[in-house]
Amino acid sequence: MRPNVLFILVDGLRADQCYGVDKTSYTPFLDSLISSGVYFKNTFSSADGTHISLNCMLSSKSQFQTGIRAQKIILLEDNHLQKLKNSGYYISGLIPKLTSFKHIADYFQNENHTYEPGPPPETLTTGITEKISSILNSLNNTSPWFCYLHLFDLHPLREGHKPLKIEEFQSEKFGDSLYAQTVSAIDYWLKKILDRINFDNTLLIVTSDHGERIPFNEKSSFNFEPEFNSATSLGRRILPKSTHNIGGKIMGKLKREIGKTKLTYSNKELTPYQKRSRDPYFTISLHDELLHIPFFLKGLSLPSKIISNQVSTLDIFPTIFELTGILQKNTKYSSSLVPLINDQQITEKEIFLHTIPYEKESPLDKIGIRTSKYKYFRNSKNSKKDIHLYDLENDPYENNNISKDNLVIIEKMENLINNMKRDTIKMDDTITEEEEKQISEELKKLGYM
Repeated sequence: MRPNVLFILVDGLRADQCYGVDKTSYTPFLDSLISSGVYFKNTFSSADGTHISLNCMLSSKSQFQTGIRAQKIILLEDNHLQKLKNSGYYISGLIPKLTSFKHIADYFQNENHTYEPGPPPETLTTGITEKISSILNSLNNTSPWFCYLHLFDLHPLREGHKPLKIEEFQSEKFGDSLYAQTVSAIDYWLKKILDRINFDNTLLIVTSDHGERIPFNEKSSFNFEPEFNSATSLGRRILPKSTHNIGGKIMGKLKREIGKTKLTYSNKELTPYQKRSRDPYFTISLHDELLHIPFFLKGLSLPSKIISNQVSTLDIFPTIFELTGILQKNTKYSSSLVPLINDQQITEKEIFLHTIPYEKESPLDKIGIRTSKYKYFRNSKNSKKDIHLYDLENDPYENNNISKDNLVIIEKMENLINNMKRDTIKMDDTITEEEEKQISEELKKLGYM
């Protein structure tokens, strides 16, 4: 009998709040996973947003190989959920009730497999703990099962809101930022849920789809925009309606310009990494703070081990398949990581990177390559525009763009991108007008647009 698989994805969970010198969150449960299981400390997503990340993760294919650029998870015929189903697994889970997630939901065999994504979203602290417990209890007489849990607990921070019911975690003990404190709350509730799991016959995966920006000193760019609300309200009361439209535009522009000036002055003493933390989340970027994610494995008598090799989210399911006895060949862009667990070596594979489009064919989209030594990315349409190159070994925070002085390295990275582009397929990822309307409304509610 194949083992059960519990797959927990915490949306927007950064690796540095789970392990490492920058960690300030209090996570005794995640720490226990590291001490009793396997932790890949250098795991990177292929994209800075959920849709492309999951499309790639659930197929172990690069963005070019899937051909999917829509604001929607579109699972290919040979996706990993289908492979699990074909191998006799009962597929269950809990995901946000979003149009863009519907294709995942289509594979679930359990009822009540969605929750409200908000705002505010249902979270571990506000009720879905009970839903998860109910789902896991219902699996007691089913084997083997695969259960996918997609958690939105960190999502309110992206929208500029405080997550609900985490007051008891708002102290220095639990972190130096609201983000870290929320991670501490997630850790507390994960322990409550997972204490009942028998890991002798269950493989646990905890990971994420992408990282997140954590405001430096809890200040984002919005904190430096002056407030004109009272003046605007007064103007609307005393001026004719015919002037309101142009007056609003003038006030808005003035507000932005003053805010920009204040931000520039405040940023003088900050490093590029610290300055980026004050950018709005949707400043399109492929820096590591948006890509570096945790990846925990526990169960099936796995050893206690921290692995430093660079790995990708594309490697997660090939690893699951080998550990559960499902035949799966390594591909050009993905590998099972079981050899690393068994103290063997595997050839490092470059990680192809792509920003997720929040607008169709955005001119701001970026593509890139990450190796363990270098990070390279640039404008997706123009190889001569917005070029970034970082020496990751000597500059892990990506403070120094060395692209101007390293044309030979850039040429090598461009060759890697061009080689990957040869695998491009054309995919009909169009969505209906109704779907597009629904997705746009949902994205606006979630703070994306």
